[in-house]
Amino acid sequence: MPTQTPEYPQCEGPIIERLKNLGWEYRRGVEVLEDEREPLLITRLKRAIVRINGVSASEAERVINILRTTSFGVEGSRRVLEYLKEGVPLRDEETGEPKRVLLIDYENIGNNEFLVANQVGYPFRTKIPDLVLYINSIPVVLIECKRLKGDWKRAYRQIKCYEKEMPELFKYVQFSIAAGDRVVYFPNVPWLEDVPVYEWKGENFDDLDNIMEPLTPINFLDMLRYFIFYREDKGTITKVLPRYMQFRATNKIVERAIDYARGETERNRGLIWHWQGSGKTLTMIFSAYKIKRLLGNPTIFFIVDRQELEEQLAGELKSIGLSFEIVGSIEHLKGVLTHSNGKRGIFVTLIHKFREEELKDLRRELERESRRRKTIMNRRDVVAFIDEGHRTQYGELASTMRSILKNASFFAFTGTPIAKKHRDTYATFGYRDEPYLDRYFILDSIRDGFTVKITYQARLEEDVHLKKEDLEAFLTSKLEEMPEEYRGKVKEKVKKRLNAIKVFLKNPKRIEMIAEDIAKHYRENVEPFKAMVVAVDREACVLYKRALDRFLPSEYSEVVMTFNRDDPEIIQEYFHELTRRYRTKDQGEIREEIVKRFKRKETPKILIVTDMLLTGFDAPILQTMYLDKPLKEHRLLQAIARTNRPFIKNDENVKAFGLIVDYVGIFKELKRALAIYDEADIKGVAYDMERIKRELREKMEKALSLFDGPELRKDRETIMKAVLILFQKDKGEEFQKLYREIRSYYKLLREDKTEFREVFSWLTEVYYAYNAKVNGLDPEVEEKMDKFFREALKFIHEAVDIGKLRQDFPIVELDEEFLRKIMMARNRERAFYDLLFAVRHYVNTHRGPLTADLVEQVESIVERWKSRTEEVERLYQELFEIAEKIQRRNRERKELGLSELEYALVMVLKRHVKAKTRELIVDVKELLSETETLRFPRWQEKAEVVSELSRIIMKLIVRKYRGRYDDLMKTREDVLEVLKRWG
Repeated sequence: MPTQTPEYPQCEGPIIERLKNLGWEYRRGVEVLEDEREPLLITRLKRAIVRINGVSASEAERVINILRTTSFGVEGSRRVLEYLKEGVPLRDEETGEPKRVLLIDYENIGNNEFLVANQVGYPFRTKIPDLVLYINSIPVVLIECKRLKGDWKRAYRQIKCYEKEMPELFKYVQFSIAAGDRVVYFPNVPWLEDVPVYEWKGENFDDLDNIMEPLTPINFLDMLRYFIFYREDKGTITKVLPRYMQFRATNKIVERAIDYARGETERNRGLIWHWQGSGKTLTMIFSAYKIKRLLGNPTIFFIVDRQELEEQLAGELKSIGLSFEIVGSIEHLKGVLTHSNGKRGIFVTLIHKFREEELKDLRRELERESRRRKTIMNRRDVVAFIDEGHRTQYGELASTMRSILKNASFFAFTGTPIAKKHRDTYATFGYRDEPYLDRYFILDSIRDGFTVKITYQARLEEDVHLKKEDLEAFLTSKLEEMPEEYRGKVKEKVKKRLNAIKVFLKNPKRIEMIAEDIAKHYRENVEPFKAMVVAVDREACVLYKRALDRFLPSEYSEVVMTFNRDDPEIIQEYFHELTRRYRTKDQGEIREEIVKRFKRKETPKILIVTDMLLTGFDAPILQTMYLDKPLKEHRLLQAIARTNRPFIKNDENVKAFGLIVDYVGIFKELKRALAIYDEADIKGVAYDMERIKRELREKMEKALSLFDGPELRKDRETIMKAVLILFQKDKGEEFQKLYREIRSYYKLLREDKTEFREVFSWLTEVYYAYNAKVNGLDPEVEEKMDKFFREALKFIHEAVDIGKLRQDFPIVELDEEFLRKIMMARNRERAFYDLLFAVRHYVNTHRGPLTADLVEQVESIVERWKSRTEEVERLYQELFEIAEKIQRRNRERKELGLSELEYALVMVLKRHVKAKTRELIVDVKELLSETETLRFPRWQEKAEVVSELSRIIMKLIVRKYRGRYDDLMKTREDVLEVLKRWG
């Protein structure tokens, strides 16, 4: 029978049963672990290597030795992933020829051994992960289980601790699963404090059933081989895992491209409709990589329509180590198309390189050659991935591209397809019975937390909005969809038609009125998030900059746009000002620097744009868009989606939703402007503020329901009663999360907050009292933990009296004076609460050698108190003894003049060695001095350092205490464990 932990019936056991049903063999950890210091199951692995490769036992041993001696850390982990994918490089013992010995048989899944073991003790049996999944006896996935009421973050944090404590294990483990109230998966990157976490959504109600999809043997091997990469970004190495919609879409694309290339189907195109922010770029890269591996040596084009997208895509390909070429010129493109039968490999190009006048002779030549031999024109193993497929796939450029890549397969990616005459994304890339190959749209993205809701609010309607007929005139023109540099070619009468509208929109008095409103709204409702102003054209951008500078510090705002030689004087003057400030005339460098500062620095806080950054711009800190430009259809959707990225701080999304402030009247026309989509498709594109208020009311009602009909008084007894209810019901974390959502909504609704003020103020009192009492955090300290929230303190002070809170819920010191007051307290139940919170806070925030053995005792008391299984008086006595023990240890440590680490080592030696305390103190100081150079940051991850430290400890024990210790090996291991955890 498996070891029964509290988590077993709710999490560990159900996972084991589900894995067994998928074909995983189950064993207990004690049955499979041959050496508690060795993560590999050596005997089984050796058999698997021989079975899969037909090599000798000695060659299998050489392979295992290579794995074992591969260092952990960045380079070692990257190498292990390569070994898992490609095999281990080895020289044949008979011929001396280089070869690859496979660790996994990807072609014959049944030739592999899939094993799940629970309660696997590493190392020295002191660390016991709940579940480890092995492929051919190599640990590849770790699962940590909590009960359904348990926060998944506790499991996540536990695994992050395991990474530091068991580095040898995590050079093999590729990703982990934290299961509790939610089930999340994440890449194992031990050198990073935090990594992204994902949920695998599926058709099932139970998340445990959904997470089984990537753990199905065929899917897991697929993920391991084609979807997991190490990625280098700005000097940081991380690991890429697929999200569920990326995995799903990639495999649909790959299946179609491969079947078409092999002549098994005539369908050679597909539309992938994924909402902004869902990771389309990585989906393209996963697809290209897998197609390249399966087809051997195809030709793959990534086709984009903007240089910044080309640079972004090239950066992604480079970051995960894929080889590719950027097609830098039309001559370069011609070389790729005519090289032999078409150059093989991955190519990134702008669609503008496919100009008919430049390529018509080449096309005719290819048509002639294709009659007698294989060329790029008649090959079926050519794949084109079209980024933003709704934009440029209907004109001459696309026609020329398709006439040359005549037999290629085409896959278009868009967040906003178009369905209208002459510009129909569905018809161009889909089929009548299959308008899109895969779809992941707005509501999916919001539900999964990859994007946030978008809300809209009209302001200054009577003063600055366009009249309905003027708005319609603008929206029906083609002018606003064209890049600025091409607009001169538009017919003169269309320009005249719009002049009156632009004169209205660019009226300096109107812009000044809006700028004043923006400045007030930004400071009161948006800061410390950031914002974007969308103006009607480039001249309007400069006018907005000048106007905003009158109401905000000049460093708050910056313009991002192109500059031309024949620009009006107002634009040229501004460009000269920019070149002086940024000390360069290269406008590309200036734009790059502005965007970089917007994303990473304090200022600028507001970007002013007209065309640039309305697509493909990803800045999570951007929360509000001030819209003063009529946009329509996909352009409107793409623009407002700039505000929809979550902003994660301290593991929480602190941005409840993005806000669009409408100064032009466009949202009156939202349904008409988006009539090209089905009602279901545009549901959730943007929410009116009234709907957000309704949601805020619902969240507040849910929060109040946790307290059983509370009175909203702010006296100590009422607040204390609320805190106790949260603690006893185990609803603290749920309440805190709910409160943070309420806080985000309430802050955005600042100008409409009267209705919500009383409830919000009371919930705020409870929130900070709970933190002060249970978590032991001063409310201002909690807010200042993250620099981002320093602005929020002003807001919090409005809702709660911080001074009174400190007085009623002080952060107590667990000293003799406090214990004396507790003993004298007449109300024993009240004394118990105060002592419980104080002791629990102490052992949780003073995690170290002095409290390590007390944590479980305190939590046991908490559980017994919550379940009312014992009298408070008895629990009080037990708790008081723990508090006194803490005091004795602190007092003795101070009297001896020792650090916590020195004191802990002395206490460990006292348990095993017959010697006086003073002698042990001298020896401990000698040990720490001798090992000081070895105990550098993260020394525990270096096997050779751990081994050397173990040797030094052994020598010291034998030399100092010969004949006076009880168990030499146990003494050494206990001393080493203290050093590993706290040294």
